[in-house]
Amino acid sequence: MDCETDGKIDFGSIAVAICVAAYTAIMLAYLAQHDLGLTAAQTRHFSMVAALFLALPIALDFLRTGPGNAR
Repeated sequence: MDCETDGKIDFGSIAVAICVAAYTAIMLAYLAQHDLGLTAAQTRHFSMVAALFLALPIALDFLRTGPGNAR
């Protein structure tokens, strides 16, 4: 099968991924605040630290390889 759109991501897939991520974030915030007893500030702090540790390896890999040398 030689179809030109096999490797492309369409707008619908991006929209669904954003909506799923937003819904997951809302559910995790509710769980942290109501079931675990964390305050909104604590939840914000923990989410920023988690985002840093998740994004740091991706950013370092991008900086190591450069924009023109993607794997």
